[in-house]
Amino acid sequence: MERKLQGNLSTTSTQVVRLYNENWYYHSCKFTSANFRWLVKDFEVFRQKSDNATSENYHNAMVYTGFGLEPHETVLFSYVAAALALTGILIFDFFLFRITSFEASTSRAVVLLSLLFPLAVLLYMSEYIKIHAKWMKVSSLGDIPEIISYIVMSMKLVPNMEVAIRFAASNSSRPLAKDLKKMIWNLHVREYRGIDDAILEFSNLWGKDSEYFKRALHLIKSSTSEPDEAQRVITLNRSLDLVLESTRNLMDSFASKLKTPTYVLYSIFILIPLALVALMPAITVVGIRFGIGTLVIVYDVVLPLLTFAYAEYILMQRPAAFIPQDIPESHPELTNIKKRKQQAMLLSSAIGIVISSLGYILIYKGNPWNIVSTATLDGIIPPSLFMIWGIVFGVAVYLNISYAPYKKIRDEIRRMENEFSDALFVLGRRISEGRSAEEAFIHTAATMQGSDIATAFERISLNLMNMRTDIHSAIFDEEFGAFRDIYSERIKTTMMLFVESAHKSHVVAGVAIVKLADHLKELQNVELNIKQSLYDMTSTMRTTAAVFAPLIAGVTIALSEVIAKILQNISDSINRLPENAFPGPAQISPENLNQSIPSDLFMFAIGIYIILITVILIRFSGTIEFGGDRAQLRYEIGQILPVTIIVFTVSTIFSRVIFRGMI
Repeated sequence: MERKLQGNLSTTSTQVVRLYNENWYYHSCKFTSANFRWLVKDFEVFRQKSDNATSENYHNAMVYTGFGLEPHETVLFSYVAAALALTGILIFDFFLFRITSFEASTSRAVVLLSLLFPLAVLLYMSEYIKIHAKWMKVSSLGDIPEIISYIVMSMKLVPNMEVAIRFAASNSSRPLAKDLKKMIWNLHVREYRGIDDAILEFSNLWGKDSEYFKRALHLIKSSTSEPDEAQRVITLNRSLDLVLESTRNLMDSFASKLKTPTYVLYSIFILIPLALVALMPAITVVGIRFGIGTLVIVYDVVLPLLTFAYAEYILMQRPAAFIPQDIPESHPELTNIKKRKQQAMLLSSAIGIVISSLGYILIYKGNPWNIVSTATLDGIIPPSLFMIWGIVFGVAVYLNISYAPYKKIRDEIRRMENEFSDALFVLGRRISEGRSAEEAFIHTAATMQGSDIATAFERISLNLMNMRTDIHSAIFDEEFGAFRDIYSERIKTTMMLFVESAHKSHVVAGVAIVKLADHLKELQNVELNIKQSLYDMTSTMRTTAAVFAPLIAGVTIALSEVIAKILQNISDSINRLPENAFPGPAQISPENLNQSIPSDLFMFAIGIYIILITVILIRFSGTIEFGGDRAQLRYEIGQILPVTIIVFTVSTIFSRVIFRGMI
């Protein structure tokens, strides 16, 4: 027993150390502190000033993140990072201006961005601790229903608070579980007098951000004092109901508060910039001229960055719920995923290059049927549109090939989890009737025939009958266990509880399993209700990314070409007039009417803007709905981006044809 306890202590301490050792910011701060002290004349004075300048919020964030850093380390890293950013951007500017030249407005914009970039790096690095702490809180709030359900299910089997918390922490990879591991470690090293003090301090810490979590922990703790078993179960159920209901209300509140920021995101950062596209050619009339460099900086750098920053600000307010589990590359269906990604990269690059050069190949071949537009409002398809197609379809091919397996696995896990609660209910009923585990599993598999979970249950029964092994090995053995290829944390944790309950009597085990099924069904219902409450916002963002934004962009680009064509016709007419035909202040110069940006480059810059905005909106809606699942996000980008560009292409070509007939 003592050896087992030492093993648990060692494992827990290792996990606690990894909390911050895996973070790039921690390593960067330690490296800077060890190798760049010479930049500070009096290091001790610098340390003292940094400690004194640290606010209470910053100090609390440092404690919360568990990085084990000191204020002077974070301050020094911020300064060094900003200095390196300034050096890097100056070197980039030096070679950029040596290679090419820009108009005055673009040069000023480049200089301004070069000065702002190091300041942005300094601000971000100095505030990273607080940003990361807030992200951890948001992520951990989404773990509360899952963690509480594990604690409650364990408490119903073994009414021991420390055992239940250790079980939840050991069988979950969520950020909140890591905090529980840290609490257990502190309990083992005698930082607390007992489990009651540890829970009290832990609940007070989390009570600042989640009052319902604090109340649920107190309810669970109070259940240990209930003399009656029925009353103890009622108290535990009440704690779980409290968490589920509060989570649902929290997400409903977020959904209602999300409308105004979403409208701001859509109108200010998408609709207004696209509407201004049509007016840009007319700006030259009043003498304001800008080149392709300025357009790229504004539409392809500044606006996407501002849109991304505002979207991130909105997402930081989101109380994440039911964050998806990571899929390891050790999954059988991901055995050759690296090779698959390399092949996808080669194929997508070839497709992108061929499509991008198609327009210029047609021009080289004589532009048959006048397909390619070589002048304003001429032809059908501008050559830059082929380049946009090449970028989009190249990226889409890579993302679809590389992340379709992740999507398939994720769908299988989701489908299996939906089936699992029903299968568990059937299993519990059969065991409560006094049937053996082998017979109960084979009966459940026959009842759930056709489902994915039925195959796993049938394999468990075969392992028990043919290999004469125990239930734990039949399910979890790394070589032949039925669940060795099932990568659902929720399913595996529930089956661990089933193994614990199987050692009791048939009646007790059967009732416990039915209760586990009820818990899972409640979690699934809350998750479904949350997704439904957020559906309006997520569907609006996806529709905007796939349809509205590219549709508006296509029309406004065609309008800008119309205005440019009209101004060009006026310029040609003025050139045919005698000098000084317009007396006094009415002088109009043809140079002011000619456009400084060719129409194909203008379309290319706006097309890149549409691509970037689409990616930002997909990420925004995907994070709200799926909790930041990267594989799901990249798969969605690969699915929606081609639709976006198809709508953009149809809108552009159709609008150009219509407007051309009006001039």
